[in-house]
Amino acid sequence: MPQFDPANFASQMFWFGVFFTLLYVVVVRPTLPKVGRVIEARETQVAGDLDRAEAAKATADTLRATHEAAMKAARDAAQAEVAKARDAAAKAADTQMKALAAKLDADAEAAATRLAAARTAARASLETTVADLTSEAVAKLAGITVTPADVSSALANR
Repeated sequence: MPQFDPANFASQMFWFGVFFTLLYVVVVRPTLPKVGRVIEARETQVAGDLDRAEAAKATADTLRATHEAAMKAARDAAQAEVAKARDAAAKAADTQMKALAAKLDADAEAAATRLAAARTAARASLETTVADLTSEAVAKLAGITVTPADVSSALANR
């Protein structure tokens, strides 16, 4: 293989240097600035995207904080309304219980009055019946005529 022959090394190194320089001048020199501009453009775009992302994150954080504050205010308002409704319901129930208790007390008092009147009427009727029966029993058993009024007065004197 002639490329490994040490006698040819000097000429090979010469032509390598020529072709390397030629390729460097023809290919690398014109394309290197273009690559640099593309890299700079990408860095600028990435930096802009990062700035926009940070701005969007700050806006989202502000919106989230506003939303959380609104939700807390709504929760507090709802709890206040529930407490207000609960208190109103408790007051209404208390008022109804007092009205019902007053009605039941009045009904119980009326029933007690009617019961006392019925008891008094029953005692009076019982006394009349006892007097009548006693006068009839004395008349039949003893043959004495006693009026129911006499029996009532005798029972009352006891």
